Amino acid sequence: MMRRGVGAALAVTAGGLLLAACGTGVTPTGVSATDPPATEPTSEPTEPSTEPPSEPSTEPATEPSTEPPTAPATPDGPAFGPATEVQLSEPSGEWDLQLADVRLGEHDGFDRLVLELAGSGAPGWAVEFADQAVAEGSGEIVPLEGDRVLTISASGTAMPEPGSYETPRRLGPSGDLAEVRVGGWFEGYLQVFVGLDGDARPFRAFALTDPPRLVVDVSHPPS
Repeated sequence: MMRRGVGAALAVTAGGLLLAACGTGVTPTGVSATDPPATEPTSEPTEPSTEPPSEPSTEPATEPSTEPPTAPATPDGPAFGPATEVQLSEPSGEWDLQLADVRLGEHDGFDRLVLELAGSGAPGWAVEFADQAVAEGSGEIVPLEGDRVLTISASGTAMPEPGSYETPRRLGPSGDLAEVRVGGWFEGYLQVFVGLDGDARPFRAFALTDPPRLVVDVSHPPS
């Protein structure tokens, strides 16, 4: 059970928390989007990706990324859930995860945010649409481009150590993701806010391993 429980994750996300990781690893904790689904062997896909390799963002916290990196384009993953519902999962193992990288990618039918982590545990998450981006702890409203706010709170994380991904940081735009604000750490939770162009829409959140990653995909609107 999550240290603060599902109820605590709901309380955090109701406050507008955010958080999430992709790489080239394999064994999903949920169902894979960059790797094969959880029911498939834990080997790399036999078909090469048609997307360019992912690149970490080097933009500072106060500047938007002009060339956002991309994530692998394999579409495998769980079904997209309704925009009106929160998606929750508990972390496992030690709460020792450190944020190592954040990547954005636009794919056929969805936009992707990946939080790559380092550590022995597996992340949990609480992801939902909210009226505003509210920073945990301070309660301050975080300015964010876009029409809607998707909040992500990644659990199972430890206090940032020297050499971990520097926050706060601002990324985007990428596809319909107008802006992404990677916030700070608060009592085992890492916040990420996604500003989305257009209306709220179905999304999905799931974890991958080797390395630990939290992946959040937001579907494109119907054409």
